[in-house]
Amino acid sequence: MKHKSVSSFSGTGGYTKLLILSSIVSALLVFSGIPVGWAEAPETEKIAFVSKRDGNAEIYIMNPDGTEQVNLTQHPAEDYDPAWAPNGKQILFSSDRTGDTFDLYLMDADGKNVQKVFKDNEYRRDATWSPNGKHIVYAQADRRKAIFAHGARFAPTAEHTLYIATPNGTSIEKLTKGFCPSWSPDGSEIVYVVTGLAHTPLGVFDLATRTRKVLLPKELPWTTSPVWSPQGDKIAFGKLNGTGFNERGGLRFRKAALYIINSDGTGLQQMSDGLFAYNPSWSPQGDQLIYNNIGAESLQLYKIDVNGGNPTQLTINGSNTGPQWSNVKDLSVSPSVRSLTTTWGQLKQH
Repeated sequence: MKHKSVSSFSGTGGYTKLLILSSIVSALLVFSGIPVGWAEAPETEKIAFVSKRDGNAEIYIMNPDGTEQVNLTQHPAEDYDPAWAPNGKQILFSSDRTGDTFDLYLMDADGKNVQKVFKDNEYRRDATWSPNGKHIVYAQADRRKAIFAHGARFAPTAEHTLYIATPNGTSIEKLTKGFCPSWSPDGSEIVYVVTGLAHTPLGVFDLATRTRKVLLPKELPWTTSPVWSPQGDKIAFGKLNGTGFNERGGLRFRKAALYIINSDGTGLQQMSDGLFAYNPSWSPQGDQLIYNNIGAESLQLYKIDVNGGNPTQLTINGSNTGPQWSNVKDLSVSPSVRSLTTTWGQLKQH
């Protein structure tokens, strides 16, 4: 597979609307059980993201300052939802490269060794990995109800359901109605966007008790793309305005702003305004966020300090969305002492 390096600031692209992105990758085996040769993990922090600068959605990586942008996928299919494995050696993403159904795929950090996660074909997106790397959580919907938009077929947002599985596509278990999941750093909870209601508030699912709570449903009736901070004390997300479901169950909105909230639902704080400020990703240190917002003509990626300051634009070439920051300090996939007591496998035994 030939890779193409692209400079940070050149050209503009078309307009895009809400693409709910968020995912994580597996370092386990797929299908055959035969060990796969992995590429080396990046030695420095990298940002994975989606760009439509070449006409269709592709997975790119770049440095946190926007330099050294490289196209990994270079495939005629639509590729979305990139997410780094905890060891930094693989990226999980969703693609419609087998027909018109989005499903989950794995590739090495250099774009090689692309493999499908599940043997069957279902509509699966928004995957994220457990902190110890043993499970993934993702959103699934009825592929027969998918409608054509943004150059591909997307299932109705209102009907997405969260599932947990092992990263080789087995041990599948249904959780609750929702999309855009993000696993807490200690492995005990999942924050996500609640579906099946009249709105899309933030939900937190407790894996031990199998119960959920909704954070500030009156103050935050419409949200998207929540993600837990590396320290587990805060959640960043997009707050939507002018929002509703269309006749096919798709989510539409006129404006999105970037917010942070404490994990217990207190301390609501706006980080950035704009027309489409959402899809945040935390730096490994928890002091910065990368997110997408509208640029001159299209969605671009921006970086902002959590403690304040003006955002820095990182991309300008085409339409760019859905960033995810790799965490190089966790390349060994060694869970913290705290997470060792709350892994999904242990929670299932209680």
